[in-house]
Amino acid sequence: MRRLARLALTTCLVVGVSACAANLAGQETLSRYDQLQDAERRLMPVREFGNEEGLGAIRAVYMDRAAVADGVVDGSGLDEERFARVVDRLTGTMCRRLARGGVTVTSDPSAATHRLDMTITGFRPTNAAAAGASSVIGVFVPGPLNPRIPVGVGALAVEGELLDLEGEQIAAMQWNAQNHLASGGGAFTLLRGDFGVTSDGEDLASAFADSFGDLIVDGRDAAGGVRGETERGVCTALARDEVEDGVAE
Repeated sequence: MRRLARLALTTCLVVGVSACAANLAGQETLSRYDQLQDAERRLMPVREFGNEEGLGAIRAVYMDRAAVADGVVDGSGLDEERFARVVDRLTGTMCRRLARGGVTVTSDPSAATHRLDMTITGFRPTNAAAAGASSVIGVFVPGPLNPRIPVGVGALAVEGELLDLEGEQIAAMQWNAQNHLASGGGAFTLLRGDFGVTSDGEDLASAFADSFGDLIVDGRDAAGGVRGETERGVCTALARDEVEDGVAE
């Protein structure tokens, strides 16, 4: 009975804090917003758009490291070196998701048929002490999702869009999320001692990249588009700090 009560409390707190997290981003960076529709990706609410015909025309995608909107790093209380971990995770995961899906990613804009832009528009660091304490009393569910009481959890807001060579928006995604459901937020994270100021931001960066990558790859496949290959080393070069940490592929 006490376990069920804790689960109910966790759910209520998640719902309440998520409403606040929805207002995290105060900046807009996409070329247009009128095409976005409400959706859900990996249990996260998003706003997204995908032009199936345009996605079917993908031959090679140029992408650079994710950008960070003005004021986000200063507002995070982190220095640029520590914040770069979130940028690296977002960039590297996005590149690898596209590459695994048979989308050719290139660092040469002249060789691309499309350009992918991503911008971090909001960030709240994890309060490691509070997050650790909340995990001790939280409810942990076996499987890829590890809900925890949302005390001290970090949050991330990201916008991304895929443009053709004429600058027409082919796909886009906008989200503001808090890591109450992101993979890695549960008991095993605590036991490994992984809680840090960027831990939730990194988890959410991966979740966004996988979700946006799903939108692009699935749309390309639905349109019967051509599959390609990404040269080895492209994703590694984009996620430079991940290379240093030995997790880039």
